[in-house]
Amino acid sequence: MKRLAQGSAALIAGLALSACGGGGYGSPSPPPAAPTPPPPPSGIALTSSNYQNALKVSVGSSISAFTNARIGAFYVADTLAIPLNIMGGPCPVSGTLSIAYTDANQNGLQDKGDAATIQWEQCNSGGLTQHGILRVDILDVTPLVDGKRLSINVATVGLQITPNNIAGASTITYTFLLPMRYTRTSTSDRYEIAAASFHSAHLAGQDGLEMLIVDLQQDYATNTYRYSMSGSIDSDVLGGGFQFETTEAFTGFIGEFPSAGRLVVTGGNNTKARLAEEDSALTNPDTVLAAVDSNGDGMDDTVEPELQWSGVLPLLLFESFRGSIVVTQP
Repeated sequence: MKRLAQGSAALIAGLALSACGGGGYGSPSPPPAAPTPPPPPSGIALTSSNYQNALKVSVGSSISAFTNARIGAFYVADTLAIPLNIMGGPCPVSGTLSIAYTDANQNGLQDKGDAATIQWEQCNSGGLTQHGILRVDILDVTPLVDGKRLSINVATVGLQITPNNIAGASTITYTFLLPMRYTRTSTSDRYEIAAASFHSAHLAGQDGLEMLIVDLQQDYATNTYRYSMSGSIDSDVLGGGFQFETTEAFTGFIGEFPSAGRLVVTGGNNTKARLAEEDSALTNPDTVLAAVDSNGDGMDDTVEPELQWSGVLPLLLFESFRGSIVVTQP
């Protein structure tokens, strides 16, 4: 599996063939030997000692990419519903935030070709300090009968985020291009990321996501959500690459951890780990089953029947995206 930091694979040099010389009836030159095919991508084997970290890195990296893409959607869909040329000001604790909006055709509306640039200058909001620039390009705007759909690209190079409320936490540096489609109606929000690249680096190493797909929908009419993700990740922290996919989307009530769903991580030698609402975890809303097949025979070798959800992902992900909406379970 290639690393994002290394870019695409090296080009294969072409074969130069020369014709036989002279006349006569000599035997033709034998055809050139077929080039040796490259070895299949190698991945880190999942074991009882690393599978939970592989599950957490898959979930955490996907959520991190989603969160950054959603920041871009928020600024163009909510804050700048009526485009402004420039706005901003001081951050809650220290630093500044500025937002510049480019109205490409100067018509005062959101259209294809418009863009927003968000710049944080050591912006301390209490929990986080952000520094860098995020650019949001509007690719398309589609009015709906009951809302609108935005197609955007959210991109940055070297955006720095430092957690302030975690002792010893290091600054994380992000570089990514996240294509997102955001759909809003009176009763729902949906965020879809497709074929994204996402790279994060910090003192402990770096993680690179490729072909990331994320789909998170909140339905306020039923007070439910649906979250799915897939992609390939190359992790310096874990020392190799692996693939992940929600073979069954995580679902539940808004404001609660998932009550159904399954994530499968596949590593080298056909080793697999899974995170799933199964067995005793089904009766405990705060836990999820984690297991690994460490020899590729299709059987679990290590099982944690009730892993705490809070150690895998933040509950904040499943809180309502609209603070003014009050929903009750049916």
